Amino acid sequence: MKGGSAALYGMRAGRGVILITTKKGKDAKGVTISYDGNITLSNITNIPKMQNLYGQGNAGDEIHWKLYGEGMSYQEYAEKNAFNYNGVNTGYDESWGPRLDAGLMIPQYNSPVKDGVYQATPWISNKNNVRDFFQTGSAMNHTLSVASTSERATTRASLSYRDEVGTVPNTDQKHYSGQFNTLMTLNKQLSFEMMANYTHTQSDNLLGQGYGDNNPINQLVAWTGRQIDMNALKQNWDQKDLAGNYTHYNWISYYHMNPYFIVNKNTNSLDRDRLFGKSSIYYQPFDFLKIEGRLGFDYYQHKTFERVYFHWNNPEGEFDQRNTKNIDLNLDLLASFNKTFGDFNVNAVVGANYRDVNWEYNRMKANQLTVPGIYTISNKKGDAVTEMDHSHVRTNSVYGSASIGWRSQLYLDVSARNDWSSTILDPFFYPGGSISWIPTESFASLQNDVLSFLKLRFGLAQIGAATSAYRNRAYYYVESSSYDGVSQMYRSMTMPNAHLRPEKIVTWEPGIEIAFLKNRLHADVTYYEKISSDQIMSVPTSNTIGFTSLLLNAGKIETKGIELQLRGDILQNKSGLNWTSTVNFAQSKSKIVELAPDFPELKAVQVGWTWGIPNQALLGEEWGVLVTTGLDRVTQKDIDDGVVGSGAKLNDVKVASSGLVRSKSGEIIAHVTPKFLGGWRNDFSYKSLSAGVFLDLRIGGEIWSQTMSHSYGAGSSIVTVENGIRERMILPGRDIMTDERFVMQDESGKWVPNTIEVTAYDWFSHGGNNQMYVFDGSFLKLREAYISYAIPSSALEKVKFISKANVSLIGSNLWLMWVHKSNTMHIDPETGGVSSDTRGIGYEQSAVPNARNIGIKLSLTF
Repeated sequence: MKGGSAALYGMRAGRGVILITTKKGKDAKGVTISYDGNITLSNITNIPKMQNLYGQGNAGDEIHWKLYGEGMSYQEYAEKNAFNYNGVNTGYDESWGPRLDAGLMIPQYNSPVKDGVYQATPWISNKNNVRDFFQTGSAMNHTLSVASTSERATTRASLSYRDEVGTVPNTDQKHYSGQFNTLMTLNKQLSFEMMANYTHTQSDNLLGQGYGDNNPINQLVAWTGRQIDMNALKQNWDQKDLAGNYTHYNWISYYHMNPYFIVNKNTNSLDRDRLFGKSSIYYQPFDFLKIEGRLGFDYYQHKTFERVYFHWNNPEGEFDQRNTKNIDLNLDLLASFNKTFGDFNVNAVVGANYRDVNWEYNRMKANQLTVPGIYTISNKKGDAVTEMDHSHVRTNSVYGSASIGWRSQLYLDVSARNDWSSTILDPFFYPGGSISWIPTESFASLQNDVLSFLKLRFGLAQIGAATSAYRNRAYYYVESSSYDGVSQMYRSMTMPNAHLRPEKIVTWEPGIEIAFLKNRLHADVTYYEKISSDQIMSVPTSNTIGFTSLLLNAGKIETKGIELQLRGDILQNKSGLNWTSTVNFAQSKSKIVELAPDFPELKAVQVGWTWGIPNQALLGEEWGVLVTTGLDRVTQKDIDDGVVGSGAKLNDVKVASSGLVRSKSGEIIAHVTPKFLGGWRNDFSYKSLSAGVFLDLRIGGEIWSQTMSHSYGAGSSIVTVENGIRERMILPGRDIMTDERFVMQDESGKWVPNTIEVTAYDWFSHGGNNQMYVFDGSFLKLREAYISYAIPSSALEKVKFISKANVSLIGSNLWLMWVHKSNTMHIDPETGGVSSDTRGIGYEQSAVPNARNIGIKLSLTF
């Protein structure tokens, strides 16, 4: 549901509505029992591409040996200068060490120890060590439902259980849920409906994300030694000395813990309860009029408990417990009217809504523990960290909508809503309307063997949105830690605004639905334009006024897009083969046309950030650009000023005297919005057998990758060894980044073609630039496939208590078939790992690789 849904759903419909309809009891009288179950196995399929030629250490490749190892054999140079677990470069969590599988013998972390000295063992690669860390995950689902239908009541109840074991060791999640809904007819005028849904989610350990200490993916893929034997780490993670203390057996005694220690001892548990539902009483004095009184609620409680037994960054351990509660209460009184007047049918709704949302948050944390592994506040060392916060938002609304149809061919829909929000001073009103016409109903002669159906539509809507709590008044917070045992208060450094206006979204969209060849070919096309204005945003300002930013209504974004769906019944045969093919296409383009007219110096607003790289709303650009240090290139000004010599061209990359690239601040290095999205679904059926496959396509949408940034610098990426670049001096443009041209300054200061050679180590470890770690997020995926068999009723006759049975083989996220060539490590563009909201768009950061899921599903009806 798009903009026209504003009247019923209010400011929450600003970006459209996804309407979920729960199942109810069937019309057939009696009791029906159903069971649905499936078991799915998951395996990591898309590990970033890593090199297997060089191991842990520093300056251990052949070019460094040739430059600095005069008179030494490679064995002598490697052991004395590059890596040796007895003390040579053991602090390097990088793979710039000696060549692997070259016959070298080097003392390592898992070597035998004699008289306190690690003995030399074969220096060999472990090509599958990252994959060896992961395990086969599984998911088991069971749902049992009962439906009952009688003359006066329709009731359905269900119980569900889901048990998941993650692909990362000792990660899990369990879901328990129950659903109940009933509709009871009391008499001709009165009826009652109730629906409730409860879900409990529990996990002993959810893997940490991002660059935190509890995310082992960082050391597996980026900061790592490519010679690591994962089995040795697995077998010895809980090794203890004679005193009973953990030895913290690991491949390095700095920065990183054994990944198995992290997932087994430094855990993060989750408990979440959610209860939502509604209850309605209907009074229908006439066939055409129904009055409903409705109470709806959505309550959840979310608790996380993060434990750190030991980490090099926090050897005394810690814990962090956070609790969040939220209840969203809605009361509605509405009247529905549906009546036909001659050629006209009128369907209308008027109503009023009261919404009350309360949110609570509290936190209790100990930064150090007195006794390891005791996670209670009484075991804290030093001051505890405590936080409490809350918010309360209330909204009153009146709304109405009407749909008028004429002869089942011409329809006019109008809607209107007015909201009074506690977060905005003034009330705000927003209307909407649409009109649709079916010419094939108006002119019967249009229908023929070619044209089956034609519908034209046009919609226009305005939607308003308030803001979060306490942004229009000064608000004080309690500091989470105390000073000398005394709590501290601090004021928000964002200046409030008592005169905030609601955000406004105006959208219009024409569309057409058309069907051909007796409805076997169907197309649905929508074009839309949307203007989002009066965005409530925080704008930086000078702290001389006592605030670092201020809230104001600013920003105007124009968005244009098209959505297309084509569906074709290519084969139709009731007793034979059927084939339906569906293609979806969506394209959206946006532009920031205005930020803050009262602050002309404001050219950008930050909407996301990671690793010092902001995602900005930049005036004149599309929404979402990454602006940071980029490659310094030859400009037209350089050419006009005569500082470009023979052979150099516009946009050539400049290098410094060191041969490494020069950087330039304030460059746009990425546009994060995809150019378009597409999907192609094919469904087949033959008698009791059905099958289907779905392909998912994305073109465009650039991503800055922390995995690329760190694994390039640490020498673990496959890019750092390609074409033998560690065995010789290399020249940019010839040996690396071959799609670019590079220039240097000659003695006269002019830019000329570069001839400065460098080592691969210097290039990747010291010469990085943020723009080098951006890849095009395009991909083509085999998203899902299935094959299903409905057991014929004749085969079930002997099993009298089963009326229907269906068994299926299902699969999802099956194959990353293609990525853009700039995605050098073949990273899944959908892994993300920064944030699940708009702040995380355009970034990739050490997330667990996605898994392929294959399983069996069984459905039974009794």
